[in-house]
Amino acid sequence: MNHEQHSKPLSTKDNLARRLVLYQADTACVGGCGSQEAAVHFILRCDIFNSLWHLIYKWVGISFIAPDSVADHFHHFGRLAGLPRYVHSYLQVVWHTTVWVIWKERNNQILKRKAQDLIKLLDYVKFMSFSWLKAKLLTFAFSYNDWWRNPIMYEC
Repeated sequence: MNHEQHSKPLSTKDNLARRLVLYQADTACVGGCGSQEAAVHFILRCDIFNSLWHLIYKWVGISFIAPDSVADHFHHFGRLAGLPRYVHSYLQVVWHTTVWVIWKERNNQILKRKAQDLIKLLDYVKFMSFSWLKAKLLTFAFSYNDWWRNPIMYEC
């Protein structure tokens, strides 16, 4: 079994409809794309949140073709070939932060019926990932400005 089969399902609209908490008719993605909201859809495939991932890729300075599963996306994004090992942990934090921001934005759109600008979401990912790394790693030597410009900058 893979990681997605072991983990507790997210309270996405499709899961809530399966548990009879929501009607099937209420499972549309908050992005307004007409698709059913499932974890893989809104984290990776929804036009709105997929656009955030493209901003993340541009910020990090990578070209990346997203795999079809959330677990594979995490694995491949967090272990980009050719980068030093310590960068992998930074990218994993960026990935987790991005998913957390997407989840918060999805809930914001459902509960407050209000959407944030994608640039503000990107800025939030940058700020939160920097804050989490700075609090957790004593060896994290980036200044906030350096992180903001290029989070995988490293010495060759």
